[in-house]
Amino acid sequence: MPVKRGMDMNAAFVITAPQAVAQRLCSIFDKAQLAPQAVYEGGGEAAEAAQGALVVTTWKLDDMTGLELAERLGEDADVLMIVPADYEQQTDLPQNVLLLRNPVSPDALVQSVLVMAHCRERMGALRARAQKLSRTLEERKLIDRAKGRLMDGLHMTEAEAHHFIQKRSMDLGQRIAEVAGAILAAEDLSAL
Repeated sequence: MPVKRGMDMNAAFVITAPQAVAQRLCSIFDKAQLAPQAVYEGGGEAAEAAQGALVVTTWKLDDMTGLELAERLGEDADVLMIVPADYEQQTDLPQNVLLLRNPVSPDALVQSVLVMAHCRERMGALRARAQKLSRTLEERKLIDRAKGRLMDGLHMTEAEAHHFIQKRSMDLGQRIAEVAGAILAAEDLSAL
């Protein structure tokens, strides 16, 4: 999808709005060289098809409100909701909803979408990093438990247990965490 000023729009970007509003929004985004992947007139259709997307919507759709759509999409989606100037928020907004009050300038709308896309990309990278760190921590705990089992069962020092796991990993061509799991699962350590 073409993108303004080199901004990377990896996120799925969709519009959910009544037909006339959707056409106006598409026109604004076309001028900015941002093409939505899909345009939906109803919230029900969008809720099924736009999971995990960046959604530009209005406060009122034919079949539900923009907030109801945001709730149905869940936290994996980010929603930019265009509301009337006199819109009074009845409840706390979900964290994935950003309001833009009408009248909104085309530049403000485009920049809001670009900022949200950038934030989504950054949050995705941070989530991936957090998952990787969590896996690494779990693997280290597994390795430490395996070393402890070797130290207790075969009377090794910690350095000897660590060396044993590393050597076994290289000999078998397996990851250290896999070898540690096998050590913990083994009934007879002397058979290793």
